[in-house]
Amino acid sequence: MGKLKTACGLAALIVMFAATSASAALPPRTWVSGVGDDVNPCSRTAPCKTFAGAIGKTEVGGEISVLDPGGFGAVTITKSITINGTPGNGYGSVTLGAGTTGIIINITDPADTKRTVRLNWLEINGVSVGLNGVKILGTNLAGTSVVVENTNIDGMTGRGISDERTNGGKLVVTNTSIRHTQDSAIRIAAGGVNKIDALLSNVRVHNSATAALTANGGAKVTVSNSVFSGSSIGLDIEQANTEAMVDRSTVSGNTTGIFTNGGAVLRLSNSTVSHNGTGVNGTVNSFTNNQFAGNGPGGAIVAVGAPTSPTGQQ
Repeated sequence: MGKLKTACGLAALIVMFAATSASAALPPRTWVSGVGDDVNPCSRTAPCKTFAGAIGKTEVGGEISVLDPGGFGAVTITKSITINGTPGNGYGSVTLGAGTTGIIINITDPADTKRTVRLNWLEINGVSVGLNGVKILGTNLAGTSVVVENTNIDGMTGRGISDERTNGGKLVVTNTSIRHTQDSAIRIAAGGVNKIDALLSNVRVHNSATAALTANGGAKVTVSNSVFSGSSIGLDIEQANTEAMVDRSTVSGNTTGIFTNGGAVLRLSNSTVSHNGTGVNGTVNSFTNNQFAGNGPGGAIVAVGAPTSPTGQQ
């Protein structure tokens, strides 16, 4: 009997050791290269070829780094991770086929407590046939954070960044350009009880057939040092409880500069709204340090802390 217990104990220890070894087998940092191969371990000396090939070989919360310029393919991300295009070696490129999305983010594991995805120094090219640049999903887990930095997104038949989470989270977009999208360049469609908190800084959006920025469903958006131009709508803020604070930014050369409806609130500070077909459709709450020039008539500019100004644009 004693020998049996000892054997069972040893077997349990072996199983535990094997499980621990398996969980510890994934490195915190892996590498991709234009001349890599996905059969490799994704080490620096034996890099993988694609982001999709590397992500399964990278620890939760780890980093995939780009060794040299190359096309690294679309990827679906289901865990906390950083994809780093590595400045100085050229962008990590993702070139899309017809109807495809470059990066899909959907963290579903409750054990992934960090719940953060960071995309840095990437070039996502839809070649006028790809659907979305970055698509963020999530219906079950609240509190996921997505950070997009130093990235170019171009040529989408859909959206540049499409945040479709229904259980809230954070979105940070900095030092990023989005051009030539058929749907909204950035769309933040908050839903559910928890809302999306978005921060956009030094973002440049040009030539969106729908809107440069769309926010609805109660999202809270803060924008600074950004440009929204050449689009059907520059800033499209919709639905009750949706709020946007826009500071030190330019909304210029759009068919409609700013559109608000359904009780959404847009506050504008230190910004320029110029040369739009219609400057404002709806209402803008304006601090006194803004400039409105060369816009077509329409809408209302409400001086913050003062009575409503006459309708029309200056």
